[in-house]
Amino acid sequence: MLRTFDIVLVLVMTATAVVTYTIKHRADEKLAQVRKIDSEIKLEKDTIDLLRADWALLTQPNRLDHLIGVYGSELALQPTQPTQLAMPKELPMLRSQLPQPSTTIEDIIAGNNPEVAAALKGVAAAKAKPASKVPVPVARNGALDPKTTGSVKH
Repeated sequence: MLRTFDIVLVLVMTATAVVTYTIKHRADEKLAQVRKIDSEIKLEKDTIDLLRADWALLTQPNRLDHLIGVYGSELALQPTQPTQLAMPKELPMLRSQLPQPSTTIEDIIAGNNPEVAAALKGVAAAKAKPASKVPVPVARNGALDPKTTGSVKH
């Protein structure tokens, strides 16, 4: 009788040990996953910090003033005037609120409307004129210095 009881206790202890080690192994795997995710989060935060620093470098007023001096003649930049800023109530009405034209597409195709015919003649006259030259950027002598452009890569 005692032998049977001993065997049962040994089996229970073995099963308990297996369950305990299985739980410990799963906990270690979860801990490894948590550490991996923590390292990925740290990498993302470091990347965000680096991008913020790069943005701060790129938007420095001194650097922008220098670039305006370098490219000012090509871009013809001008300061924004206070009168150029608009309030939302000053914006044009929505497309859905625009009045519908009295001319239909059928009138345009048939050429019945004299205003449309005059507009088409104007388009034909504009196409007949030679096209104006598009300005092309002038090539520079040598490369720009990374210190003056604010580049962090060398």
